[in-house]
Amino acid sequence: MKRLAPILILLLAIGVTVGLYTLRPEPSEVAPERPATKVEAMSVQPESVLLTVDSQGTVLPKIETELAVEVSGRIIEMSPNFRAGGRFEEDDVLFRIDPADYEAAVAARAADLATAELGLAQEEALAEQAAADWAALGEGEASDLTLRKPQLAQASARIESAKAALKRAKRDLRRTEIRAPYDGRVLSKTVDLGQYVMANPANPVARIYATDTAEVRLPLAQDEIDYLIDPELRESDVTLHKEGASGRQEWSGRLVRFEATIDPSSRLTYAVAEVDAPFENGLRRGMFVTAEIEGRRLESAYVLPRYALRGSDSIYLVTPEKTLVTRSIEIVKTDAEQAILSGGLNPGDQVATSPIAYFVENMPVEIINND
Repeated sequence: MKRLAPILILLLAIGVTVGLYTLRPEPSEVAPERPATKVEAMSVQPESVLLTVDSQGTVLPKIETELAVEVSGRIIEMSPNFRAGGRFEEDDVLFRIDPADYEAAVAARAADLATAELGLAQEEALAEQAAADWAALGEGEASDLTLRKPQLAQASARIESAKAALKRAKRDLRRTEIRAPYDGRVLSKTVDLGQYVMANPANPVARIYATDTAEVRLPLAQDEIDYLIDPELRESDVTLHKEGASGRQEWSGRLVRFEATIDPSSRLTYAVAEVDAPFENGLRRGMFVTAEIEGRRLESAYVLPRYALRGSDSIYLVTPEKTLVTRSIEIVKTDAEQAILSGGLNPGDQVATSPIAYFVENMPVEIINND
């Protein structure tokens, strides 16, 4: 009996175990709940947006001239403003060339004209006498030579030639005074008082520029040009600015034209902006400035912060059921701060703006703010 006791105990334990396993309650199946991800979102509404394009360029005068003398001679007088950086007004005398030889030429040409006029008077008298003699003594029709008509024509031509020579001599005399063609400044010069200058257009004596208008060439890509209004249809406003030690300086201008070709090296097109009276307001020739060009106005556009974009053309949208989905959008323009959209959104849509580490379509979310 003692030998059967361990076997009976083992069989009893097995029976109890089988009974407990058979009579155990069935476990209920509970689906695990996915925790809602907290996101920041903003409600969007359509608005009217004025497109702008940023560019940069160098300020240059609209008119810049290489000044050359048209008569030769020694410089006997020079304006104190005819120095690099000097200012002058239209018709100011910049310097004078010795006029003595040209005054003498005017006097000589005037004498030639008087001689020619005397010759014409003499020929007219001789012609009258010849006509009278032929009427009294001649027979038939007199020839032109007999009536001295060629001599009269020659005398008249000599007068015209003498007048032209006198006019040229007076013009050369006027050219001994080199006058400013416009209000401007002197950029550089290569002559000075007492120097002999030669009338050679290929050898300019100074470089000057007008101060009434400046131009800035602004490089633009083709997609940026699409944001703008053709300046031939309407000039656009341009704001030029530059950051300096004294703060930000701004100047107002206007977009007046596009250049006629695309730069073959950069594949960019240059727009030209003009600024009136630029050098009276702090602009300087050669200054590098940044430009903001006013473009077209878009109606019913949406503006999002740049960081709300997911990839190049999509966003995360919070649905009314508080789930997150991907939405494709139509982007018109982006920069470092914002994106302007023309399609893909509806008024009141909630756009997620916070970073999403792991995105799953239709994942539950909780909005923690609503701007």
